[in-house]
Amino acid sequence: MNAHLFSSARKGLAAGALGLAFLSSPMGAQAAPHKVECQSCGVVVSSHSYERAAEHGSGLGIATGALVGGFLGNRVGGGNGRKLATVAGAVGGGYAGNQIEKNARSRTVTETKVRMDNGAVRHVTEEGAHRYYNGEHVRVERNGLVPLR
Repeated sequence: MNAHLFSSARKGLAAGALGLAFLSSPMGAQAAPHKVECQSCGVVVSSHSYERAAEHGSGLGIATGALVGGFLGNRVGGGNGRKLATVAGAVGGGYAGNQIEKNARSRTVTETKVRMDNGAVRHVTEEGAHRYYNGEHVRVERNGLVPLR
């Protein structure tokens, strides 16, 4: 009886070892789903919109401002004082006209801070009012953002 019990135990161990070998092989094991990491994905940390003035005017503001400033300066004083006032009016008017034109051509810009899935932080600047909110999952493409749904 001992031999029969010993033989059964040996068969059980052999079957268990065979089953373990099968499960540890690539064919027998169920492959765990592999999480595909998105190298350009992240979460919005902050978003801030502001008006950015044009970098330079077209020259129309300077010319118009200089003409108006020179005309108004010419109306002040007489003699050499009038000449000085005309020049000062033209220079001041040109500067003011350029600033007015740059402000008129300003555009809304949004700067969004994104914490990437790999831990890095990226700052993305886009034209227009902000479209993304804190905690929203996004993907960075060509320095712009695309929402992940």
